[in-house]
Amino acid sequence: MNSLHPERSAPALLPSVRIATVLLVTALLATACRDEDVVAQVGRTEVRRADLDEFTSHRAREPGDTEAQLDALIARTRLAEEAHALDLDKRPEIRARLEAARREVLAQAVLEEKLQGATSEKTLRERYEATKDTLTRRQVHVRQIMVRLPAGADEATLRRARERANLLYARVIGGEPFEKVAREASEDEGSAARGGDLGVVREGQVHQAFLEAVAVLKNGELSKPFETPFGVHIAQALAPMEKVVPSYEEVRGRLAAESRNEAEARLSKELEERIPVKRFPQVLKNTRDSAPDAAIREEGSR
Repeated sequence: MNSLHPERSAPALLPSVRIATVLLVTALLATACRDEDVVAQVGRTEVRRADLDEFTSHRAREPGDTEAQLDALIARTRLAEEAHALDLDKRPEIRARLEAARREVLAQAVLEEKLQGATSEKTLRERYEATKDTLTRRQVHVRQIMVRLPAGADEATLRRARERANLLYARVIGGEPFEKVAREASEDEGSAARGGDLGVVREGQVHQAFLEAVAVLKNGELSKPFETPFGVHIAQALAPMEKVVPSYEEVRGRLAAESRNEAEARLSKELEERIPVKRFPQVLKNTRDSAPDAAIREEGSR
């Protein structure tokens, strides 16, 4: 029998089965090939985990709202897709804004990359030790009676303030307790309630004219009335002036700012020497020269 009948082949797959098989295989391949970092596909744009992290870093977040943040990012990405479809990214003014954003991100990135060592704990502590002598500051425990001066006070106002300060000074040297006169008459409300006590004031925390006047006072010594831009003062030292070195924690912020600024200046100088620049002043001149004419034409066309 077999010799009389040719061998039968396997039945052909039905078209619907073939289509389903192709779709299944395609889906499996797409899943296998898709980057695991991609959290959504919006049109032609792949939204990655890093995109979501950057997006949420600029928005208020609550625990468990990742899906809501992703929905918001997808909505913005749809708008960007539509902008591409309308060729808005090809407009000169839009291209300029995109390039400006790209430039700023890259500039900030290279600063973070190049300057991270400038503000490391090791660098800052070494800087603190090397500059400790220059960080020394004078300080003194002092109390005051103040007659306040308004900004830009005229000569008549200044004269009245001096006269009032002299009367208060006379009360103290006449035997009235400093604390009593300060509470009753000082126009520095914060210290007046404490009998004029300012606590320990350090160089850099008060106006230099005030510090110079009180730094020379011996313990318990009373100053004559003196002036700063804020008023006329009478001060009394409650402890002798001393020199102190601020702790590392007190000056860390300042050290970091100085170190970063110096490192950024060095980087800028290095890049100036290494990366060439060509200027085209004629283009700027042409732009300036054509601007008034453009404005006239625009006004005339209305």
